[in-house]
Amino acid sequence: MAQAYTTILQPTGDLTRSGHRLGNDTAEHMPLYIEEYGGEVETQIVKSSIMRQYVKMKSVRGTDTITNSRMGKTQLQKVVPGVRPEAHAPEFDNISIKVDTMVLARSNQHTLDDFQASFDVRAELGMDHGKEIAKFFDESILVQAIKCAQITDGDVNAPEGFLGGTKVTLGTAGDELDPDKLERAIQDACQLIEEKDVDIEGEGFAMFVAPAQYYALLRNDKLLDGDFSMGNGDYAKGKVLMANGLRIVKTNRMPNVAHTGGDHHYLSNAGNNYAYDVTAADTKAVCAIFSPRALLAGETIPLTSKVHYSDVELQWFVDSYLAYGVTPNRPEFAAVVMKA
Repeated sequence: MAQAYTTILQPTGDLTRSGHRLGNDTAEHMPLYIEEYGGEVETQIVKSSIMRQYVKMKSVRGTDTITNSRMGKTQLQKVVPGVRPEAHAPEFDNISIKVDTMVLARSNQHTLDDFQASFDVRAELGMDHGKEIAKFFDESILVQAIKCAQITDGDVNAPEGFLGGTKVTLGTAGDELDPDKLERAIQDACQLIEEKDVDIEGEGFAMFVAPAQYYALLRNDKLLDGDFSMGNGDYAKGKVLMANGLRIVKTNRMPNVAHTGGDHHYLSNAGNNYAYDVTAADTKAVCAIFSPRALLAGETIPLTSKVHYSDVELQWFVDSYLAYGVTPNRPEFAAVVMKA
């Protein structure tokens, strides 16, 4: 994940609390305090976020927009003796994403005593900030992947050869908890992806399901597990569960509440046509299957942690923030299974 940066703004004055080094009427707050807090945030995000390993975050610096160029397919033709072959130029276009919103986790302290008095306070605060940021990040990625899968062939404004996503809808209510019907829907989705000439095994596809679907499959022997070994294979380093040949990831971050009544996602605005808002259709998703190529993602501000004092507020602020964006890129590399 992105490197976390730490900044300490240092006040002046004779601070007499323990944990300060005095000199020339200035005081340096012990770096270990903020480093521990920032380290906890970063560690928690690495631990909690499941999407960082499935999306490629591009750096967006010097501009607020990142652009990805796309080229259509090459046309073949038959060579006829005596007839000059025609030249065919492939179509070109691009897709872009704008990073225009910063997401912040902030806690305030009227004094820094509690923050400095106990390592548990710093650790708990850092872990909580990291957990909330990781959850927000993962949910936004999943929502965009689900939206990408719902783009139909006719909606794809792209060069020739680009196709829409794949959506499989279960037949009746409750089918999402029926392991046989759920497995069949997953197989149908994978089949439709491959029929679009997509290499589902070589493009880093993974499958994301809610706990209810995960355990429905697990209890009915629909999942295979494999041991991954390190070195010469004398010991198992870990396990991964697979369904239909794809790695299956259990997550509690599938969207289940739609944005309504003027309530918008933090990254949504009129400029991006409220692209991150969860719709009623999005909440029906029970399984998302996609490759990193399905999405275009970029960040301007990587995860940053900071502690600063406000003379106006007369209190300390403990912040963690980042700025990023994500949008559908190649819909044919995404699929979704929906409730009836």
